[in-house]
Amino acid sequence: MGSRMSKGLREQSNRKAPIIVVGQTPPPFGGQAVMIEMLLRGNYDGIELIHVRMDFSKEMNEMGRWKFSKVTSLARIITDIYRQKIKHGASVLYYPPSGPKFFPVVRDIAILLSTRWLFKKVIFHFHATGLSEFREQLAFPLRTLYDLAFMHPDASIRLATSAPSEGATLATRTEYIVPNGIADAAGTEMVRNHATSGPVHILFVALLVEDKGILVMIEAFCRLCTLGWNVRLTCMGKWDSPELEQRAKEMLLEAGYTDRVDFPGVLTGDRKWEKYKEADIFCFPTFFHSETFPVVLLEAMCFSLPIVSTRWRGIPDVVEEGNNAVLVEIRNSQACADAISTLLSDNAQRNRMGKASRERFVEKFTAEAHWLAMQRVFSDVADCRLLLGEK
Repeated sequence: MGSRMSKGLREQSNRKAPIIVVGQTPPPFGGQAVMIEMLLRGNYDGIELIHVRMDFSKEMNEMGRWKFSKVTSLARIITDIYRQKIKHGASVLYYPPSGPKFFPVVRDIAILLSTRWLFKKVIFHFHATGLSEFREQLAFPLRTLYDLAFMHPDASIRLATSAPSEGATLATRTEYIVPNGIADAAGTEMVRNHATSGPVHILFVALLVEDKGILVMIEAFCRLCTLGWNVRLTCMGKWDSPELEQRAKEMLLEAGYTDRVDFPGVLTGDRKWEKYKEADIFCFPTFFHSETFPVVLLEAMCFSLPIVSTRWRGIPDVVEEGNNAVLVEIRNSQACADAISTLLSDNAQRNRMGKASRERFVEKFTAEAHWLAMQRVFSDVADCRLLLGEK
């Protein structure tokens, strides 16, 4: 009898609370997809994550746009949630709501109305912001469905204190603040030699869409060139549209600086990290409608880069203005160029800010720090102490 009790206790201690995680993982390599993948890599005490992958978009510029093939994906995702719920007996659903675009919001409503009732508790993780404001743009029938799908989550997660609190608007029971975190791809502080006579490399990384700041970046770069600075610009990412690509390249052609700018497209792995190593300054003048906590800023800090960005949404919580970053107002190419000029004229300041970026990353934004914070959320919501028979 003693051995049976001992075996039962061992089995009880090995039990884990299953949580269904619905979300996109790369490709495409957007910030939310990268963070869902990072979440799934964590090893959590008393918690087992079961992934139901979203696959609505294969490219960044497909996200938020209607395609008939997405109906098939929608049906598959709902079916998979049911299947995993039955297989694992999960009582918690983790879901990252979309930003404020019509088709993604309707998609989320369809998924949540079909599946949320299956679970005792739901966690919303707001990688994008603007959902609560979007409610007022919906017609009456959709607004009612919106409320049924999104209101009163058991827990909501926002990425920064300066980001809008979607959970408060949705009457969440408990709100957590969990910053993003990434793996340490650099591995160590990078010390750059600013004494050489070669060009200073500026790096921009994002979906190449207007409100990520690509045109502001190009305008600022042209101003720097006109002032006589020896600079080069790399804009890494996929163009949102051929029209925007043509407009940007015409700007460079008219200014006469086409040969100083590279557009390598989407890069991954070592090829991507090589661009961060080659860079001297990271510039990200975003005003993206649903921006919350840009992962590219963490990547720049990981690689010891001084940063120029905007006072927009959660960015003031990601970087530390005056320490590792210069922040400017949105849509202001002159202010962006002035900030970069300040860094170009002071090598010592660039070195100090790059060192501060790396220190801030190691202190706050590693994958391990993110997993530890998510452990608390999962343990609280799943109530692991009850699961494991603890008092």
